[in-house]
Amino acid sequence: MKITSMNITRWISLACLAWLPLAVHAQANDAVRALKLLPAPKEVRLAEGRIVIKPSTTILISNSEHRSAAETLQKEIHDRTGMKLSIELVTAAPKTTGHISLGRLTDRGLRSYLESQGVNVDDELGSHDLDKQGYIIRVTESGVLVAGRTAQGLFYGVQTLRQLLRPEGSGGKTLAVPALVIRDWPSMEWRGVSNDISRGPIPTVDYLKMQIRTLAEYKINLLGFNMEHVFDFQTQSLVSPKEAALTPAEIKELVEYASKYYITLLPEQQAFGHLHQFLKYEIYSELAETPHGHVLTPTNPKTYDFIRQVYGEVVPLFPGPFFHIGSDETFELGLGQTKSLAAQQGLGRVYLEHLQKVFEIMQPYHKQLMFWGDIAVKYPELLTILPKNMIAVPWEYDPKPSYENIITPYTNAGLRVVVAPGAGNWGVIWPNLESAFVNIRNFVRDGQKHQAIGALNTTWNDDGESLVDMTWPALVFGAAASWQPGESSIEDFKSSYDWAFYRNDDGDSTFAGVIENLDRAHTLLAGVKLNNASHELFWSDPFSQAGANTAAEALPVTHDLRISVEQAAETLMRDRMKAHLHSETLDDMLLAAWHLDTLGLKIQFTSEISRFYWDAYQNQTDGTRAQQDLDEIVDINGRLQSLRDAITQLREMYAQGWARENHPYWLDNVLVRYENLASEVQAKIVVVQAAQRQYWNTKTLPPPEQLGFFLK
Repeated sequence: MKITSMNITRWISLACLAWLPLAVHAQANDAVRALKLLPAPKEVRLAEGRIVIKPSTTILISNSEHRSAAETLQKEIHDRTGMKLSIELVTAAPKTTGHISLGRLTDRGLRSYLESQGVNVDDELGSHDLDKQGYIIRVTESGVLVAGRTAQGLFYGVQTLRQLLRPEGSGGKTLAVPALVIRDWPSMEWRGVSNDISRGPIPTVDYLKMQIRTLAEYKINLLGFNMEHVFDFQTQSLVSPKEAALTPAEIKELVEYASKYYITLLPEQQAFGHLHQFLKYEIYSELAETPHGHVLTPTNPKTYDFIRQVYGEVVPLFPGPFFHIGSDETFELGLGQTKSLAAQQGLGRVYLEHLQKVFEIMQPYHKQLMFWGDIAVKYPELLTILPKNMIAVPWEYDPKPSYENIITPYTNAGLRVVVAPGAGNWGVIWPNLESAFVNIRNFVRDGQKHQAIGALNTTWNDDGESLVDMTWPALVFGAAASWQPGESSIEDFKSSYDWAFYRNDDGDSTFAGVIENLDRAHTLLAGVKLNNASHELFWSDPFSQAGANTAAEALPVTHDLRISVEQAAETLMRDRMKAHLHSETLDDMLLAAWHLDTLGLKIQFTSEISRFYWDAYQNQTDGTRAQQDLDEIVDINGRLQSLRDAITQLREMYAQGWARENHPYWLDNVLVRYENLASEVQAKIVVVQAAQRQYWNTKTLPPPEQLGFFLK
């Protein structure tokens, strides 16, 4: 359809309003803040009135390229109301008002009309590459217009419109959109997430597609796969787990699928460190810096033949402009085959010259190469060795007031930068979000200050246990922070999250409250110097001296921890129906709540069991008292039985959570930890029952330390 100003006038009329820019989100107007949009738009004009979406409302598109955006809007409305609006490709103005029109700012008639109504199309929204992703939304009682300079910008406008659809009346089956005008564009060209798929869980294609769809809702346009051995290599056939590795056909399928949502897939295939899954095999021994280690040696020419073979298979499958060569944490470099070379030239030069050689290998593919910035930043005086079109990715995951010291060495050397904060999900039962939010906010802010081309928010799986559905708050906040300008407000994000992610229309913060209750476990344990609610803490042997000491340290906060996470679990079980979008992610939140509660139960019961046994041991002459103490430990519903039962129940919940996201591959390596812990508890049941029988026969008990009870 050719859109003219006359046609637009028939659809939409809008009163003159004052602009409400949102450049400083902490000072956003209360009325605008009430919209609860993530990411928050840059400019908003609010007006009186609204338009009600009816079964007769039609989604009008002027180009078949817009159908994907229209279908996401159609699905949102259908899922929430049961109404399935028709999508029409039109070539003339509609005869009635009340429609949703999707158009392009390249249409002269549309531009002319918007400008006649006081909407400046060319100021900012048209001055540089970022504006290709920008959009305008106009809503009056007469209709809705979403317009983008490109199809991608239009798609993002539709994602914002989805969040503007507000329920009306009882049951929420009627939707309305408030009258307003929005002008919006990103602050960073590339807004990404990096998925660690090489250290345990390998997501299914279906789960990755869900992740792509969800990330696109919040205007993420870059999704990275951190890969070591999980591609189905033909030239390196020993290393790949055939039952789960990504095949060329699956990658092509994902690339095509992601393109529909304007997401570029970023492969990260390691070319230096983090290659133990290769180097553990003897046939690669001459390529290893140290025997069976993690780092390739730059001293052997065969190293570069290996890289050529690996990249020859992987690179052509990803048509995007970027390729990530990893190269982080090369701690073994200089300790093995390169020891003498590093002594002669310096470790920094050996490291950077390897990156330069990889760059040369990659030249035929015409990719822009990214590399992790943790090693090279130590040698700022040598950064000129690197080609100027390489992209440094400095990373840091601790919450700090500033990250400029790891950004500016690269920008001063003339290199482009993508900043990489973290989701705080590795090694912990539930992501440490309070820490992650500060890390993301400040790192992205500093990246924007120094003209970083993007942000790459990272998830990791150091111990192979983390489940991605627990990380959505951090991922969505990263999306918001990299779209919004400057320092994003954590509090505004929290107040918007229930609506923007779950479409909870009760006006409360049910799920944000759940998240805060789960996150409180980290705060409480940090207060007794245990850092956070880690998997390591959960798996520790409760009947060792070290385990007893840890339990003693944690015990003062365990009551509050359990109250907090049980309240989270109770809310999730009671109020699940409040989530009208992404409700499937609540299952992992409930799993985390039970996991944290079992951690607290383990700490409390370890202490109580030890106390009861010590009391029985110290009062062996009082048969009634001693027997009562032992019954508390191993009788029907004894504490050891309850602890064992909680662990085995949690094992089943975790297996179900894994299956929602991942291939079965590697799951047994986690489940065996549950089984071992449950076996330890079961073995203790047997030992205490034997001690109980001994007491019946001899009126004596073995010393507590002999049974593993160290807390008096």
